[in-house]
Amino acid sequence: MPKPSTTAWNDRTGLSLAATSRARARAGLKAVADWAVRNQVRQGWPKWDANTGRFPYHVHLVTNEYFLSTSWNTARTVQGLLAAYQVLGDAAYLEAAERGLDYVKSLQVFTPEFPHARGAFIEETPLGDHTAARDGMECAQALLAHHAATGNRVSLQRAGAFLDWLDKEYHSRCWPMGYFYLTDARKPGTLTGNIRFIFSAGAIPLVQGAVFTGKRRYVTHVAVPMLEEMLEQHQRADGAFEYRAPGADHHVPIPGDPTVYNDDGVGVALLCAWRATGRKRYRDAAVAYGTWWLTRDLAALPPTYAMLPSLGIFMTDLARATGDAAYARFLDAIADRIFSLQILRDERPLVAGAFRGEDMAPRYRAGSDAGDFISLRSTSYGLIVLAKLAAGNVREWGPSYSMFGF
Repeated sequence: MPKPSTTAWNDRTGLSLAATSRARARAGLKAVADWAVRNQVRQGWPKWDANTGRFPYHVHLVTNEYFLSTSWNTARTVQGLLAAYQVLGDAAYLEAAERGLDYVKSLQVFTPEFPHARGAFIEETPLGDHTAARDGMECAQALLAHHAATGNRVSLQRAGAFLDWLDKEYHSRCWPMGYFYLTDARKPGTLTGNIRFIFSAGAIPLVQGAVFTGKRRYVTHVAVPMLEEMLEQHQRADGAFEYRAPGADHHVPIPGDPTVYNDDGVGVALLCAWRATGRKRYRDAAVAYGTWWLTRDLAALPPTYAMLPSLGIFMTDLARATGDAAYARFLDAIADRIFSLQILRDERPLVAGAFRGEDMAPRYRAGSDAGDFISLRSTSYGLIVLAKLAAGNVREWGPSYSMFGF
C-alpha cells in the first residue's frame, strides 16, 4: 500500500506553491470560514429553532433572498470548517462545524419504523420522507472528518452506520436510483446511466471508513466495484471523464458535449482507492485525468463556477500523491481564477467571504444568471480548496476530499 508523504511542502513531493498563492489562500480561508460562522442558524432561550446548524445555501445577490442548506451542502461546509480549524486553529470554526454536524445527525435514520433505512440520511429536514445515497456519502465524510480532527467516537459510529447501509444497498437488487422514499415499497432495479459516475465518489468515505474501522469490506466489496464500473463506462482514452449521454448541468456544462468538468470528487476517490489497495490502475486513471487537465486552454474553460474549486481540490491531492510539480504549477496558473470567485468587496454580512456562482440558477429563478448568486456548492468547495492551499504542513491537512489526513 502506498504511504502518504509526510513532507508535502517541498519540491520533491510536488506541492511547492507560490508564496503569494498560499498567503492569499490563508486570508481567503479566514474570510469564507467567518462567513459560515456569521450566517449559521443558531438557537437560544427563548427563541428555539429547528434549523439550528444550517447555512444559507443559495443567496440571490440582487434581492438578498436566500434559503437554507440541506443535508449534503451542510455536511460539505462542515468538512470545510473542520479543515479551516486545522489550518487556522480558531475554535469558532470547530464550534460551527459541530453545530452543523448536529443538524446532519438529526437527519440520520435510526427509527424503528424504517429498519431498511437504518444509517441513511434524510435529505432536507428530520420530517422529510426521502434520502439519496450520494448526498449521504457527503454526510459520512463530514462525520469521518470530525472523528479525524477530534477523535470523537460517536461520529465514527454514525459514519459506520451509513457505510453499513451503503454496503447493504449496493449489493441488493434495490440499489436506489437517486432519491429513495422511506415509505414506498422498494422495487427491484439497477442504478444505471450517468448517476453511476457521481456515486463513485463514495469511495472517499468508504476508504476512510475502512482505515478507521478496519472493515476492509468497505473497500473490496463496495468502493472497488463502484470505481471499476465507473472507469469502464465513463473514462475516455484521453483521460477525461464523460457522461454516457450528453447533458447540461454543473457536471457537464456544455450542451451536447458529454465531457465532465466538475468531477464531484471522483478524481480524489481514485487516489483514495489507490491508497487503500495499492493498485496502480487507480493511480494511473487519476494521473490520466490530471494530465488531460494540463492540456486544457484555461482561457476557454466553460462557464461553470463549482468546477474551479473542485478541480483545485483534486490537483492538490494529485501533486502530493505523485510528487509531480506540474500539478502545482497548474494550481498556481488557476489560483487567480479560484480567488476571483470569492466576494471580498461586499460589506453585506450575508455575502462577504462567500463564493459567487449558482450553476443551477435557472432552476431556481427563471432567466437568471449564475453569477447573480452565491451558492453553498461553490462556497463549501472553496472552503476546502483554500484550506488545502493554505496548509503549511502535514498536521494542518485534513481528510476532507482527500487521500491524506487520515
